[in-house]
Amino acid sequence: MKKFSLSLFIAFLVFIISACSNTQYVNNVEHLKLQKTEVRLTDDKKIVGEMIVPDKKNKSKRIVPTELYYTFTMENTSNNIMALSDLDKTKLRIEPDKELVSAVKEAIGSNIYDMDNSKLGFGMSIGEIPSKGTSKFTLNYTLGAKQKNNELPLLPTEEKLKKLQANALKGTLIISQDGKDIAKFRLDSRQ
Repeated sequence: MKKFSLSLFIAFLVFIISACSNTQYVNNVEHLKLQKTEVRLTDDKKIVGEMIVPDKKNKSKRIVPTELYYTFTMENTSNNIMALSDLDKTKLRIEPDKELVSAVKEAIGSNIYDMDNSKLGFGMSIGEIPSKGTSKFTLNYTLGAKQKNNELPLLPTEEKLKKLQANALKGTLIISQDGKDIAKFRLDSRQ
């Protein structure tokens, strides 16, 4: 019985080691492709969530923010799983072109793509990409709220939001790991 347990343990260990060696951090970026980029304005509570903020009478008020929501379909053409799931090591960001910076500053009053100085907030979801497969990642930027509150500014006019959305793909998606840019993809070439 001990021999069987030891054999089973060794087989399990070999399986784990081989599975780990089949996963790579994105160090071979020529195998990473951006297939498609979608962008939308949304205030769908299932997607953006909600905030609980105090109102003037110190009671709780539920606010659903409106966000500029990007979805990226990434393809892995290699035979190995690509790991982009470590939020401490891997970051996604958009480097906006002049037209996008102009549209966002006109609508919001500041550059939401400057993550170090953005006062509104952003979110990101990343994960693994299976070998010869695809995965979807997201980046979302808070724009404001429809209801007056103490936490978020009111949304700009619909005209300004439409202009922002029309220019939202005028930029470059940048993937970085451990603080170094490892991949860049033009957004307007993959819609």
